[in-house]
Amino acid sequence: MLVTGCPVELLTVCLGGGGSLGPPGSGCDRGLPSLPLTSEGPSPRLWTPLLRLVGTCSRCMQCDTKFDFITRKHHCRRCGKCFCDRCSSQKVPLRRMYFVDPVRQCAECALVSLREAEFYDKQLKVLLSGATFLVTFGNSEKPETMVCRLSSNQRCLILDGNSHYEIEIAHISTVQILTEGFAPGGGNARAAGMFLQYTMPGSEGAAQLKLMAGEDANASKRPAAAWLAAMHKATKLLYESRDQ
Repeated sequence: MLVTGCPVELLTVCLGGGGSLGPPGSGCDRGLPSLPLTSEGPSPRLWTPLLRLVGTCSRCMQCDTKFDFITRKHHCRRCGKCFCDRCSSQKVPLRRMYFVDPVRQCAECALVSLREAEFYDKQLKVLLSGATFLVTFGNSEKPETMVCRLSSNQRCLILDGNSHYEIEIAHISTVQILTEGFAPGGGNARAAGMFLQYTMPGSEGAAQLKLMAGEDANASKRPAAAWLAAMHKATKLLYESRDQ
């Protein structure tokens, strides 16, 4: 949602809770899982869609072609639905289900998997590296300079400064990317900060914090802007993959 009419615009993604960048089998029922640091095999829950309709489907669920000896039945490794060869001809890596080598997927799922692959290869590294921000908690009027990064297991946002905070991705309900201005020639708005709403275990109501891009050791805000852009991509993928 783009809220206009204010000096700083808000690009909002409501996750509704339960989103996670954590590894498969981490206990999260939805979100965008990634490969864990040490793999002990995929969670049985993630294999359930693959077996859902394979034995009972008699027609392609995209073009309605009837399966026979010549038109063979295939299933998408992501959604588990049945397709003919023409409607499931794309092969794309599917890291969230431990398929690192390309596997058969339907056209719709292949697009999502390609976006996820780009995230894993590019934006995830930026989030893990972290960046410097001016962080304001709740109604406080004084921001604190902190480094914000994604934890190595991709389950938490870690903020380090004079104090230390960890916020579980699964407890974040709303992410607002604050943008300002437009690049010359009508380019995209620049990411300037981020507003988070989240819940704390054992507490009632939602907590909130605001991060504004800060300068790093080289007096540059570019790392913070890159981190915000990566976080925006992550939240959009979380939102889009809730039903995947």
